[in-house]
Amino acid sequence: MPLGRRAFFGSFEFDLRPILKFRLRAYSSGAALIKGGTTMSIEIRALGPADAMLFVGLFDAMAFDHAREWKSCYCRYYQTACDFDAWIKRTGAENRDDALNAIRAQTMHGYVAIEDDRCVGWVNAGDCLDYVRLHDELSGYVGSGKIGLTICFVIEPSHRNKGLARALLQAAIDGFRSQGYDAAIALPVDRPMADERRYRGTMNMYREAGYIESERHDPVVVMRLELK
Repeated sequence: MPLGRRAFFGSFEFDLRPILKFRLRAYSSGAALIKGGTTMSIEIRALGPADAMLFVGLFDAMAFDHAREWKSCYCRYYQTACDFDAWIKRTGAENRDDALNAIRAQTMHGYVAIEDDRCVGWVNAGDCLDYVRLHDELSGYVGSGKIGLTICFVIEPSHRNKGLARALLQAAIDGFRSQGYDAAIALPVDRPMADERRYRGTMNMYREAGYIESERHDPVVVMRLELK
């Protein structure tokens, strides 16, 4: 997704984005969503092998007009160990295949929002240690604890600004808690930008979920939610 350099501190150059909202009455299986006065049913569930094609279908169908370089990412940037020069040479087809393989091998984790057998939203949420590109930056926050991370939200355009990102975040929090995680962290960016480019989520969204600001490394803010 992002086009930029390695770290989220110091030489930060990521193009950060999209974050949304959803007027959901409740998240989870069969969540009710209000859109244009019509109630729709959206299921939010943990990403599993059976969701592999639905997941890549979300990226396949979106134009990413706000950041065209994101279309080829398939949410693999933070979970690849290659250097940045090698990353930008990777094709969308390579990243798509990598995502399919990782989902089927259950090494890629997160939550998907499914409507009418179509993926309309996604949050990349997993153990901090899974994000190899961020190991150096995250090492100071992990220690001996089990720490979860939410790093990327992707919402299909017609489902934006209705609280779906918040519902996906809550699903991730509940998942971390049920799996015995000690805490969850997030790395939103505090600078003016269009909502659709806030792919890491907004500070306000995390505050509403109970996260508190831990540190600042402008423009990145480290936010933390204790789970025990």
